[in-house]
Amino acid sequence: MTSSLNRRRWHLASLFSWQNLKASRYRQAGFWAVFVLLWWFVGNPFIAAVVSIALVAGAVYLHARYARGLNTRVESTDTIAWDVAINQVKVGSIFDRDYALIQRRVATDVHVHVAQALNILRVAVNSCDCCLRAVPIGLFWVGAALAVFSPETLGTVLSAIHGASEEAIRQATRSAVALLIFSTGLSVAFHWTFGLSRFGFINRFDEATGTAVRKHCGVAAEGSIVLSRVVDGYHVFGDELA
Repeated sequence: MTSSLNRRRWHLASLFSWQNLKASRYRQAGFWAVFVLLWWFVGNPFIAAVVSIALVAGAVYLHARYARGLNTRVESTDTIAWDVAINQVKVGSIFDRDYALIQRRVATDVHVHVAQALNILRVAVNSCDCCLRAVPIGLFWVGAALAVFSPETLGTVLSAIHGASEEAIRQATRSAVALLIFSTGLSVAFHWTFGLSRFGFINRFDEATGTAVRKHCGVAAEGSIVLSRVVDGYHVFGDELA
């Protein structure tokens, strides 16, 4: 009984130790960022908190799983090697354990995480800016189409707005704002299906990894980096061991 209480006290003390709090500050920052964003969209703090905890816990689990895989590859004694090609020109080779070491260093670099977060914020701003400009233009053309093809409908709508009470206008404004938010979200999702690069998305992790691989191979030229190796007479592309 005493030993069990001592273990619980030790776990509690380690949980609130400076080292653990320092290590988890990024998780806490991620939780609050997701929570505030979801609360703003959903409007329910309980749902936002539950979803934020689930997302952060899932991200922590996936990151830990990825880190274990990298550690296994770094400590491996296998001589698996990748051929490195930049812009379809072979420039060298790299052992998989060295490549995994680069990936682990990039994955634990706070500066890369901050750069990626800022880039995602930029993508979100560009997406909303694009869609907020597209939605009013679409409404204008809807109104123009009604004026040309169905002027009586447009007249009825304008008469209803002119004779509406203050409460009806307030309710209609709420509905219009909700419809605008929904249309913007739908438009963002539609545009994202065509790729995020058009909104300025850059994978900072791949960028940092590519820079380290070029440095490892002693190549200053930038370009598309492809890793490949021969397995049973076939060329295997990518990094399926990650």
